[in-house]
Amino acid sequence: MPFDQECLDDHNGNCHGKVERRAVPGGSAVPRCVKHFSDRLDSYENSIERYANSDVAPSWFDPGYAGERWDDDY
Repeated sequence: MPFDQECLDDHNGNCHGKVERRAVPGGSAVPRCVKHFSDRLDSYENSIERYANSDVAPSWFDPGYAGERWDDDY
């Protein structure tokens, strides 16, 4: 069965490579081209998703920004 969906991130026609269902760790699989999947992986590496299950706050976390603590239990 051919995959005929468009890249989720194709807003300006700047896709490159085959569109396939791709997922970052812990994410759902969505249609993305090779370029936009690579961009998404880069974004994942520098986002809160990477630290979601960590007991140690990342260096960029600022508890004063929103009055939250990294070790709060929700």
